Amino acid sequence: MPPTIRDVARRAGVSHTTVSNVLNDVPKVSAETRQKVRAAMEELGFEPNLVARSLNTKRSWAVGYMVPAITNEFFMSVARGVEQVLYREKISLFLCDTMLEVDRETDYLHRLIRHRVDGIIFNYAADEKSVLAALKAGIPVVAVESPVGIPGVSVVEADNTAAAMLGVEHLAALGHRHIAVLAVDFDSNVNKDRLRGFQNGLKLHDLPFRPELLLPLSTFGLEHGYFDPMVDLAKSPVTAHRQFAQTVEKLLTLPEPPTAVFCFDYYTAVLLIRCLVNLGRRPPEVSVIGFDSPASVCLPRMTSIVQPAMEMGALAANLLLERITNPNAPPRTLRVAAQLVPGETTGPVPRLR
Repeated sequence: MPPTIRDVARRAGVSHTTVSNVLNDVPKVSAETRQKVRAAMEELGFEPNLVARSLNTKRSWAVGYMVPAITNEFFMSVARGVEQVLYREKISLFLCDTMLEVDRETDYLHRLIRHRVDGIIFNYAADEKSVLAALKAGIPVVAVESPVGIPGVSVVEADNTAAAMLGVEHLAALGHRHIAVLAVDFDSNVNKDRLRGFQNGLKLHDLPFRPELLLPLSTFGLEHGYFDPMVDLAKSPVTAHRQFAQTVEKLLTLPEPPTAVFCFDYYTAVLLIRCLVNLGRRPPEVSVIGFDSPASVCLPRMTSIVQPAMEMGALAANLLLERITNPNAPPRTLRVAAQLVPGETTGPVPRLR
């Protein structure tokens, strides 16, 4: 049988209540007694019973993290920032890959509620009802990157409007006047802000706004009802490539084609670069800029707007801990700045070189 609290108490020469107080970090235990108890735990190989601890503290010491795609490096960097904070607090992290499917998200939510998790971090929610259900169950919620606009939810987000303006400023400085935008959709809160920043940037630099150069990939109407570069390329690569390539080819054969393309996510930018190369238009002959490009992955190195993902994860974890320890604390929104990292996929328009 594994050693119990009473075994530890006998070895340390204290009461089992004192051992319990040490386990729960009750401050009234002296440093000398605390050291004796921990030495006894180590000698006996004692591991605390987390179920019993949960009954005493009314906490599970676990947090859920809802992520739409674990293959996306940005989301995993956010998760790393979350994990580093929670690890120091001895809190476990449940990683839930929803794939932006409502049924999966709902199922994971029910599991987290059954486990009585202390809180949930949503890095995108497939359905607002999931957030509302968590709040109804009394679980604190923090949203990362995609504000849900629900009272009681703290948010960590990048200033996406300012971030998109950085991209336009970079392209305008290189002489580009006709800039296309590729995005999975323009309906999400994040992409609405980025589109607003894109339009503000055009006005600031006296560049024309051409609605025909705004291309939502959701119009592809593939299996998920929208174009997901990660999922659709894996499940139906021929169809996805063909539709995407046709879109890019039409774009480049317009009477006045764009000389630069601003992609609102990294995977779309990678796919765009592949299509351009197949068409004999290797960047920066057509300049390409994306969001959150992993510097070590893409060759040529992509010009990218980079959000501080790990910092955002750490901020989210700290906001959640704040809500867990003080449920009456007012929700807060923390906004961080993104930065433009120049790469090899942007350059002057050909006639200006």
